Amino acid sequence: MTCRRGGLLALAVAGAAWILGAEWVSIHHGIPENHLIDALGGLAFLAGGIIALDRRPGNAIGPLMVAVALVPYLGNYGNLNVPLLPVLGVISGYWGGPLLAHIALGYPSGQLRTRFDRIVIGVIYASAVAVSLVILLVFDPRSGGCPGCAWEPAAVPSRDALLAAETADQRAGAALVVLFLAAVWLRWRRATPAERRELTPLWVATGLIALVYLLGAFASPDELADPFAYLIWELQNLLEISLPAVFVWGMLSTRLARSAVGDLMVALERPLPPGELQISLARSLGDPSLGLLYALGGEDRWVDASGRPGTLPQPRAGRQARTVTVVERDGRPLAALIHDPALNQELVRAAAVAAGMAIENEWLHAELRAQLAEVRASRQRIVEAGDRERRRVERNLHDGAQQRLATLALSLAMLRDRDGAGPASAAALEQASAELKQAIDELRELARGIHPAILTEEGLPAAVESLADRSSLPVRVLANFDGRLPEPVETAAYFVVAESLANVAKYACASAAQVEIFRHNGNLRVAVLDNGVGGADPGLGSGLRGLADRVSAVRGRFRVDTPPDGGTQVVAEIPCDA
Repeated sequence: MTCRRGGLLALAVAGAAWILGAEWVSIHHGIPENHLIDALGGLAFLAGGIIALDRRPGNAIGPLMVAVALVPYLGNYGNLNVPLLPVLGVISGYWGGPLLAHIALGYPSGQLRTRFDRIVIGVIYASAVAVSLVILLVFDPRSGGCPGCAWEPAAVPSRDALLAAETADQRAGAALVVLFLAAVWLRWRRATPAERRELTPLWVATGLIALVYLLGAFASPDELADPFAYLIWELQNLLEISLPAVFVWGMLSTRLARSAVGDLMVALERPLPPGELQISLARSLGDPSLGLLYALGGEDRWVDASGRPGTLPQPRAGRQARTVTVVERDGRPLAALIHDPALNQELVRAAAVAAGMAIENEWLHAELRAQLAEVRASRQRIVEAGDRERRRVERNLHDGAQQRLATLALSLAMLRDRDGAGPASAAALEQASAELKQAIDELRELARGIHPAILTEEGLPAAVESLADRSSLPVRVLANFDGRLPEPVETAAYFVVAESLANVAKYACASAAQVEIFRHNGNLRVAVLDNGVGGADPGLGSGLRGLADRVSAVRGRFRVDTPPDGGTQVVAEIPCDA
């Protein structure tokens, strides 16, 4: 046994002897009260204080509970004809309430969190100090049967003055109870869901005690003469026993929560899908809002289990809504648990240690998913940059070279039709005009292949219909959706159709083709079918591989099916929000 444990054991034995001895004094002097309830209340507070001192050495709740257990019993010893004990016994009866209020507002950390809490407790303590000073001045122990216990530092002792002071204290106590209940209500408003679950039993108990004190403030100060006051006094004692019981339950609930960490270890014996670890941790810690982010190596970046970027809550002035517990490996951050600040920090770290292997494993997967997401984003940026360049080249050809060629063709036509041109010159001009017209047509076709203006201006169905009209074989187009889609989606779908129809015309030996475009479950499905000889292989040419890359860049899926009985089907499914 350690020295600290030995000291706590000695304190427990001495405290129990103090409490039982005080009750023996009351019984010996025939004091009419429920001695069993009195003793149980003191022993309960003493046990709770000893447990708190053992489990939370730096927590102020333990000393406060021991004080609540020992101080009020000075009143019992005040029945002895020993100097100072009677006056101290009377004074001690006014300190149980302030100590209980301090425990209630400081639970479970032992600290008063807000300025209002500190003001309320300060006012309550000041009231106890004031009434104690009055008692020192006016209380005469000789009137209680102790002729050798005179205490006359100032004014002439007066029992009437003492009763008046006690009555005033009871009336002021009503205002103090209202202040205390206001502090409890404000803390309830500020509390997070986890804090409310943890503190609800305590607040119910203290609220009931506060109401009993409020009733007692209007009872007679002489409990022996007033049966109602005596009943209130006993009810107070019964309810006060709930406070140490609640605190001990708080201690035990931490142990029960640690057993939930053991259940977490059992749950982690099987492989978990992405995101399931966060759910398991939230369940074991009792915080449904718990979040889990992973650090990307060497960078101040965080991602979730799916590799999507995330951010840690930033500290702010006043009360923090969320707390971050960082899990490290070899001095480097690995993951961050974002949880309710009411959770016990030791319990959170115990859960993090228990899930250490699973956290590290999911961190590796999250880092890989983040890298894949970056590759996809990079590929999409490359495709989009290429498409922008295609549009720029198409605009330059249309607005530059094509317009100049058209102007040149007009000039040649004017020269050909001018009077005085010989037959040879006219024939040469005619041939030049024909070749220039062919060059303009080829340039338009080239510009359309780089990026079709009709796609930008009229949308995907019209652009596909234009492809079908220009195809060398009959093409049927089935498009059953209206409205525009995001530009990357329309561009990818258009080039799937354009490249597929070009392949059908060149290699398939088909007599007809069909294009299907429709939306389904948030995706755009593009299918190009033909009745040719089949045998298309995406791995043999760069055209189909380029289509697969383009579709993948917008998070789509691409496949080529060639049934044994002939024909080819090219299918692309692209998310409509790509």
